[in-house]
Amino acid sequence: MNTSRRRAAHGLVHEVLGMRLPVLGAPMGGVAGPELAAAVSSAGGLGILGHANLPPAQVQAEIRQARRWTGAPIGIGLLFPTNPRPESSTVGASAPPLPEFLRELGTPDPSVSVVDERTYDHELAAERLEIAIAEGVEVLACGLGVPEAVVERAHRGGMKVVSLVGSRKAALAAEARGVDVIVAQGHEAGGHTGRTSSLVLWPQIVDAVRLPVVAAGGIADGRGMAAALMLGAAGVLVGTRLLATPEARTAQSHKDRLVAMEEDDTVVSRTYTGKPSRVIRNRFTDAWKGHEESVLPMPAQWEMVAPLVVPAKAAGSMELANWPTGQGAVLVRRESPAAEVIREMAQEAAALLAMGQELSRQLSAAVPDNTSAAG
Repeated sequence: MNTSRRRAAHGLVHEVLGMRLPVLGAPMGGVAGPELAAAVSSAGGLGILGHANLPPAQVQAEIRQARRWTGAPIGIGLLFPTNPRPESSTVGASAPPLPEFLRELGTPDPSVSVVDERTYDHELAAERLEIAIAEGVEVLACGLGVPEAVVERAHRGGMKVVSLVGSRKAALAAEARGVDVIVAQGHEAGGHTGRTSSLVLWPQIVDAVRLPVVAAGGIADGRGMAAALMLGAAGVLVGTRLLATPEARTAQSHKDRLVAMEEDDTVVSRTYTGKPSRVIRNRFTDAWKGHEESVLPMPAQWEMVAPLVVPAKAAGSMELANWPTGQGAVLVRRESPAAEVIREMAQEAAALLAMGQELSRQLSAAVPDNTSAAG
C-alpha cells in the first residue's frame, strides 16, 4: 500500500465514524458500560458499549444513560458468531463436573446458572441491534465475524459497522461482507486474541484491504498510537489502558493489579472459555498445566468452570477469576479518568509524529541520492 493511500485512510476514519480523535474504546463486555463509553466519546474518541450478553431491556437502559451523559456519537459491541454453536455444548443438560485437580482451589457454587445461550443466539443479538438502531446508536462493532445480513441491516438503520479481526483472512472476509472499518487486533491484546503480533498484523492488513484499518493490541500510550499511525493505521482501539479508569466496570483489585504490573504477568489460556484468551496469570491458569487435554471447546469449558469462577469474580479474586488484560498493562502506571487517558494519548502521539517529521528530514538529507550517480 502506498503512502498516499495510507494518509487518505487516516483522514477517512474520522469521516466514517464521526469522531474528533482517532481513538476507539474497546467494547469490553461487563466493563464498558455507559460511564466509560460516554467519557471516551465526550473526550473526542468513540466510546463503545460492551453489550454482547446483556438482556435487551438493559441494553436500552444503558444506551439511554450514555445519551444523557454525552451528545457525541457512541457505538455498541454485539456478537453474531458466523460459526454455529458447538455440538459439544452442555446447554440443556447438566454441566460437566469440575476436574478433581481444580477442587483444591475452592468449592463450586451449584446455584450458579451456567446455561447461557445468549452469545450464540442470533435472534437475541438481532433484538439488541434493533434497539440500538431505534435509539440512534451510530456504530456497530462486532467480534467473531459479522454476517452480511447484519451489515446490511445496520446500514439500513443508519449505522456504520466495525469488524474486529485477528488475521488477514478474516479482514478480507469482513471487507467482502461490506463493513466500513476493520480493527486489526494483535496477539498482545487482552481477551480472545489471535496469534500474530501487532507490528506484523497491522501493516499486513493495511496492505490487504481498501478500508480504514484501526490498530489494536498493546497500545497503552501515545507512543503506541504514533507507531500504529506510522504503520498505516487510521486510528487505534484501546482496551487495557481504559481498564485502569474510574469509569471502567471492573473490580478495584483488577485495577490495582494492572497498575502494579512491572513485568508481563499475562498468559494466553483456553482454560476459562475454551478459546485462547489473554488473562492475568493466576492459580487457576497454573492449575491447568499438564491437564490441557481436559479443556473443552467453547462454550462447554465456561459452563464447566463457571460455578467456581463466577463467585470468585464477584468477590474480586485475582487467583481464581478471569481478568482479560493485554500486555500493554506494563505501561500503565496509575488509574486515571478516561478523558485524561484519551487526551494525553492524543497529545503524546501528536508530539511524536511532529518530531518524526524533523527526523524524516534529517534522514532524507543523510541518504545519498543515487538518481544522479549514473551518467
